[in-house]
Amino acid sequence: MNNNEIIRIYRLYEEFFRFSREAMFITSKEGKYLKINNALGKLLGYELEELVGLEVLKTFDTEEDRTAYQKIIEEKGVVHQYPLVLKRKDGTPIPCFIDAIAWREGGRIMGYHGIIRSRADLFESFKNFFNQLKTEREQIKKERRSLISDTMLLSRYINDEVLDYVLRTGKNPLETGRRKVTILFFDIRGSTRIAEKVAPEAFAELLNDILTDIIDLVYGCKGSVNKLIGDGLMATFGAPIASDDDQVNAVQAAQEIFEYLKTFNDVRPDFLTEPIQAGLGLATGTVFAGIIGSVHRQEYTVLGDAVNIASRLESLTRSSSAKVLMDEETYLAVKDVFPARKVFSGQVRGRVGTLLIYGLDSSLSIM
Repeated sequence: MNNNEIIRIYRLYEEFFRFSREAMFITSKEGKYLKINNALGKLLGYELEELVGLEVLKTFDTEEDRTAYQKIIEEKGVVHQYPLVLKRKDGTPIPCFIDAIAWREGGRIMGYHGIIRSRADLFESFKNFFNQLKTEREQIKKERRSLISDTMLLSRYINDEVLDYVLRTGKNPLETGRRKVTILFFDIRGSTRIAEKVAPEAFAELLNDILTDIIDLVYGCKGSVNKLIGDGLMATFGAPIASDDDQVNAVQAAQEIFEYLKTFNDVRPDFLTEPIQAGLGLATGTVFAGIIGSVHRQEYTVLGDAVNIASRLESLTRSSSAKVLMDEETYLAVKDVFPARKVFSGQVRGRVGTLLIYGLDSSLSIM
């Protein structure tokens, strides 16, 4: 290292020492200030020129404090957060902590150097630290509540694909945004008549058994159950997790549900004098998908024209020979997989413009 580098490093050290926010000092063993920085002058109320060469005892509250401090640092070579009381130029006492080491040359103690912190500043630092810690804890609680809320919401819509997505990416699938999805509406017909004829517990158990099986079928076709609606449900294919075959998966689920109900009717309980009838409507389109609600109640939902169309098609199955109806966009995506035929072309209630409606061929038979 050449002289220029040594000078540069020394100047950097001098600049750091002088402008540090910590009060720094170098004193002789005999008890005089040899070097101090701006922060120490400010702490003690002196100009720097006044402190250089000043007797250290003039800045100690008592001589006993100085004697005890000197004895410990010479015995141990170092003190850490050593408590003592200094005094300002105007005589005001300053409770402080000192971190210092003994300065030695050739085995002899020449003096001491270190840092002084007023207890008030230290306590203020602790106060700020604990306030920050409190704020961070509140933020963690808030994030935890949000995580719990998202987890509870997620658990309502979760299937194997959603779980795999979370484990694979670490991302929250319930993100708000526009999604292209296929919506499926399912509704049991004549449930009011059934409820009138059986005990409430038996009716509730019947609905629970049917809906549980149908939810499993939706999950098995990579769909998510968005909400239960009385004796029916709404399912989404493409939200919260999208695939390349959402329309096919949705129609596959509708067909499996229809087949399930036919099988169920073959072995239905004795108290059901008539077969269970149901309708399914499917529509594809771009919707808003995300979490809506307040802190008291939230849910992940989808909103858009496709939702309204699917609901309307499910209602139209009451007057249609086909019990699974779909819009044109869904039909065009699945026509090579699932045979279907056009059953209606025209306007439907609540919608402007012509709507082409197709019925799944396999749903034309009577359940």
